[in-house]
Order: sequence, then structure tokens, then C-alpha cells
Amino acid sequence: LECSFLSGINFLNIDRVRKVNPLLAVLKPKLVLFPEELKSWCPSKEDAPWSYLYYSKGKTIEIPNIREDFVVGLPTDVAFGLQPRQLDKAIAIARLRAKLHLSKGQYVLVAPKDQSDESNRQLLHWGAVDAGRLLSALQEKGIECAFPADNDDGSAGCERSILITSPGEALVKMAPDRTVIYCDDESTTKQIYDALSSVCNGI
Repeated sequence: LECSFLSGINFLNIDRVRKVNPLLAVLKPKLVLFPEELKSWCPSKEDAPWSYLYYSKGKTIEIPNIREDFVVGLPTDVAFGLQPRQLDKAIAIARLRAKLHLSKGQYVLVAPKDQSDESNRQLLHWGAVDAGRLLSALQEKGIECAFPADNDDGSAGCERSILITSPGEALVKMAPDRTVIYCDDESTTKQIYDALSSVCNGI
């Protein structure tokens, strides 16, 4: 249940103020707003299961967003036009150009009917790169490359490199969180990127 309401407790009445904590124990709120003058009566506690904020008349306070996620509506015709890629049994991901609107208390994605320019946009890739698969993909394109002699054996969390000698000199460094291509030749860079795209998930 998500709600906000005025408790009706007269904070000038000390006996009623004492009822605040038992009331909170029943309601189990995530965030409680108290008048500043009640700070001594209802102090913030580190071990409390809810957060306290205190307000004063005529002063603005920032209320944090306590929601970790939210549901967004998508028109049926737009949903059927998506081309999702399956990440696992429960999750699929697709690319969409849209604007987030708030309508009647609900979030809605409003997308233009013409999404034709999406096919021309650069792919977005995710996930760690398999160095062995990339090496094979590069060699299939006729690129002369190899792992440097001092290259790591590929243990989890380690950086690996691929040294390219032809058709142009280049170096590809792969870490769990990023992959960087070092190359001065535009044509060679494109070939490397194409090989990289073939072994990565992308939308």
C-alpha cells in the first residue's frame, strides 16, 4: 500500500504525541515527515525501519524518491513493432526512440510511428568480450593477429590484449568492464569493430 495522509494528531497535545511511535509501528511507513518543533519528541533513530524528515513553515525540503523502479505503459502497436533480443529466459531487450509522458497518474512511452532511422544508428553492445572468439573473428576477416607473449591467461577479472600486425598495426585491450581499440588507420579500425560486433550482444 502506498499512501500519504494527515494523521489528525494534535501535536500540541503531549498525550497524543506519545501515540506517534505505536502508530508508526502499525503502519510501517518508508518515510515520515514531522514538524521541526517535534524533533525533540520524535528524534530520528539510526535503527528505525523508516526515514525521518522534519519540515518548517515557509521552507522547502527535498523528498527523496524511495521507489527503485516503476511500470511504464507502451501502446500495443508500438510493442508489436519492436525487435527484441532475448537476454535470458525472463528478459528481452529492444531499442526504441520515445518520450516519457505522465498521463492520469501512469507513465507512458510515446513513440513516433516512423522509427526508420533506428537501423542507421550505431549498435549498443553489452557484456564482456570473449578474447578467444574475437581472435577467431579477426582471423576469419584476414587480419593477422595474436595474443602477445606476455598476455594474461584469461583468468576472471584480468585484462587481455590482441596484437594486430596486418593490414595495419593495432592493439585491442579487453577488460571485464570495457574494450578499447588502439589504431590510427580508419579502415583497420572498422574491420576490428565489425569483428567485435559479431561476437558481442548488440541492439
